[in-house]
Amino acid sequence: YRPPLRFLVYFLMDISKLNLKPISEDEVISVFLKGEIKSKRFSPDILNAIKKLNTTKDIILHPDITNHNENKLRKDILEETRNYISRKGLFEGLPDDIQWYRAEYPSSSLVNDVKYINYDYWIELTNGSRLPKDSVEKIRKNEEVFNVSYDNFLEASEDFKKNKSFDEIIIVSDGTSYVVLEGHLRLTVYALNKEILPEKVSVLIGFSKRIGEWGNF
Repeated sequence: YRPPLRFLVYFLMDISKLNLKPISEDEVISVFLKGEIKSKRFSPDILNAIKKLNTTKDIILHPDITNHNENKLRKDILEETRNYISRKGLFEGLPDDIQWYRAEYPSSSLVNDVKYINYDYWIELTNGSRLPKDSVEKIRKNEEVFNVSYDNFLEASEDFKKNKSFDEIIIVSDGTSYVVLEGHLRLTVYALNKEILPEKVSVLIGFSKRIGEWGNF
């Protein structure tokens, strides 16, 4: 199979723009779990999976990507909590040919162009656009969506103002559109604090011509 020229052109443009450095799926899984174990919403499930698989949270908080057994355990944890291997729920339809990179992403593009997943809450929060920049007004006016408090966003925003750093978020793309896979809260905090963002932010980004098969794209 030869990718269409349009895909190649955009992909090459991104290599130039984003300073892409190839990484493994194992590293992506590690970063995904590190983000979720710090989440009030998702950490209980991860801790339960860790207990079930008879391991410790150190393999998430202090990962060794060169360790095959650790990599398998982390993948099994993500299957237990998010059905990663079976491709259900969040990962339904996610293609298996994604090429992963670490990138230096322009912060202005991050808050203006990267979309939230195609999910009711994020659609409503942004009046249909799914763009982080369009979530700011409702949050600042405390116009709740589905009666969900914005406390998590506001608390994380205060933390970001103090520390000026976050764990990397994970983005997927077909070369033209970009959607966040993990890190919705952090992306929202970036939008709330765009005036103090550095010029570029480190992210993980995966490219696939088939990414449109993912149900949340």
